[in-house]
Amino acid sequence: RVQTRFLSRGRHMGRIFLPIALLAGLSGVAYAQTAPASEIAPAGKLRVGMIAITVLGGVAEPVARFIGQKLDVAVEPVMYPNPDAYQQSFGKGEWDIAIGPRVLAPADKADSTADLWVINLVYVAAPGKQFPDIASFYKAGVRIGTIRVAPSDRILTREIKAAEIVRIPLSPTIAADAADLLRSGKADVFGADSGVGYPAAEILTGAKIIPGAFAMVRVAAALPKGRSAAAQAALAALLEEAKQTGVVQKAIDAKGLKGVNVATK
Repeated sequence: RVQTRFLSRGRHMGRIFLPIALLAGLSGVAYAQTAPASEIAPAGKLRVGMIAITVLGGVAEPVARFIGQKLDVAVEPVMYPNPDAYQQSFGKGEWDIAIGPRVLAPADKADSTADLWVINLVYVAAPGKQFPDIASFYKAGVRIGTIRVAPSDRILTREIKAAEIVRIPLSPTIAADAADLLRSGKADVFGADSGVGYPAAEILTGAKIIPGAFAMVRVAAALPKGRSAAAQAALAALLEEAKQTGVVQKAIDAKGLKGVNVATK
């Protein structure tokens, strides 16, 4: 009888100790989950570097808010007026993560995630200009407009050998500026991301999008160099969740963007 009571008490104590052990284990898991978060947002808020145009910052902001909610921290957008300013911000400690063109993130100053969304680079032909395809105007005498120091400018500078490149600065009214350049006759076509190209074609009567994309901009997030593998993995998991649950697609749709798609890899 004594042995029976002892065994019964042992089973009862086991039932007490088991939840305690589970709680201890779970608290360890929670700590492991929050440790990378303290690296991603070390100041208790998430400063997110972005470029202040619809196709980049306009999509990045909802994605940043999603990450902030998951980390339970406030989000502070750090907007840059143009691609050059964004690129120059790397290594200066001005943000905790950045979301922008992969090509602008220096590998020696940041670790980039997988792509979040991709943006087609397209050409808009001026009214009355007939170009059946992209290759038909890569020749002397043709003037190609683009946005100074943007990814499109980098690509055109590298690939255009004969045609003239006419550069204009990025501004809040860039689509209208591109339309004005074509209207004035200073450029025969304008090459830029689809977030600029399609609106410019809609603004300027008679302007047309030339079939096909001449390149693609891949948008990714980046952490400052030196963050741990755990922090990188945690951010990558959050961004994959943003893609899989439709956060990125909804951000694209909310802006009515054409030629912009969620990255598949």
